[in-house]
Formats: sequence, structure tokens, C-alpha cells
Amino acid sequence: MVEILLAVSIVINILFVWYIVQLLKRLLNISDNMEEFFVSLEGYREHVETVYNLERFYGDSTLERLLTHSKEFNEDIDALKSLYDLQFQEENENEDWEDNDD
Repeated sequence: MVEILLAVSIVINILFVWYIVQLLKRLLNISDNMEEFFVSLEGYREHVETVYNLERFYGDSTLERLLTHSKEFNEDIDALKSLYDLQFQEENENEDWEDNDD
């Protein structure tokens, strides 16, 4: 009887480990995709700012509001980024360790 319970327990634990590995893979994939999104969004904000600063459009109220809205949106995204950017945190920790070794 004990052998059967042990075998069932081992199988269940193996399934849990497999499931956790699958979840971690998905989470890292989501983190990678979000990083690409953040980079695109920052590029968009920089583009709007560049257009706004062109002599032809400087002072245009519509572009000014768009630029302000883009900056506010980027701040909101940065707040979300700190929650979801697991891989970036890990890379920074590795860089900090490498810097300390020098």
C-alpha cells in the first residue's frame, strides 16, 4: 500500500514540476514580447517629439497634446513594465555581479 502511494506521489510531483516549467516558459515569452512592445512605444514617443520639435510644427497645440499624452502613456507603461519585466531585472542583477567582480 505504501509503495502505491509513493508511486502516485512521485508521478504527481513530476507532473507539477512539468507544469511549473511550462508556466515559466510562457511567462518568459510574455516578458520578451512586452519588452519589444515597450521599445516600440518609446520609439513612437521619440518620433512624435521629433515631429513636434520641427520648425514647421513647433507650437502646434494638437501635436503638443499628442506629445503630452504619449509621455503620460509611457509613464503608465513604465509602471507596468516594472511589474512584468522579469528578464530585465535578472540581466541587471547579472551585470551588477559582473561589475562588482572587476
